[in-house]
Amino acid sequence: MTQKTLAVIGLGNMGGGVATCLESKGYTVYVFDIDEAKRSTFKNPCQTAEEAAKNAQIIMLSLPNSVVVETTLHGLSEEALKDKIVLDLSTSFPLSTKSLCEELKKYGTALLDAPLLAGPDEAKAGTLTTMVAGDKAAYDAVTPLLSDYCTEYNYVGDSGNAHTMKIMMNFTGLMYTVLLGQMFPIAEKSGLDPENLFNLMNNDVFSTWMYRFYVPKMIDRSFTEAFSLKLGLKDLKYMKDLCTAYDIPAFTLDGAIDLLERCVKNGRGDRDFSECAAEMYDLLGLPSKPEIKE
Repeated sequence: MTQKTLAVIGLGNMGGGVATCLESKGYTVYVFDIDEAKRSTFKNPCQTAEEAAKNAQIIMLSLPNSVVVETTLHGLSEEALKDKIVLDLSTSFPLSTKSLCEELKKYGTALLDAPLLAGPDEAKAGTLTTMVAGDKAAYDAVTPLLSDYCTEYNYVGDSGNAHTMKIMMNFTGLMYTVLLGQMFPIAEKSGLDPENLFNLMNNDVFSTWMYRFYVPKMIDRSFTEAFSLKLGLKDLKYMKDLCTAYDIPAFTLDGAIDLLERCVKNGRGDRDFSECAAEMYDLLGLPSKPEIKE
């Protein structure tokens, strides 16, 4: 068994993209997902996470949240884990990651947190960015693998650091998106032309990738699905949990969580994160669907 033999557990937009990329580059990739249709498209589909992990030297996890990560790792046998490297590509809660890292040491297993930046297209193309934290020797051992699905990767120190960084990045980007999702509907309600406002703000002061990616979908009400609202809410709740752990107020975060929880309650959880604006349109009595707007 070599480091060209991998297990990828979780074949959503990101995990599936990474598995596709690595399979195309000559890796033997054993895959598992609870959705049989997702795993059936690969050369080495497995019936269980245990089967995938036993066949591989490096185990890659791309899962929805820390609860699923914990459940998956606790469900693997010592044989499946012993003396291996686990890469958690998920956006996981850092304190959970640190605990799991210590727990897995009894098997000689190194857990590295290695969350991903960019999207499904970059995952398939092998052009992702990642931060990696945990045992430095394990990081050095997986750098050839990292170079095959990422164009940029950086070691950031102790276990949990990479997941903390990802939570901080998502906190910043998602909070800005929620702000825009409130601001543009209010601007439209007040009589402003949203297209004109978008163009005026599309400058060095206000424009970011989040701005250019999300605001057009908010204005035209397309809300094309790319990143689910409930996953964004999960990430912001992880930030809230960090605030609680450090005994500090969450301030503006609480308002964003309130809006997103309202979105989930009204059936928007599985839709794109930009639908936070749709909720605002409904609250303001404005059309929230493109066919109505037209």
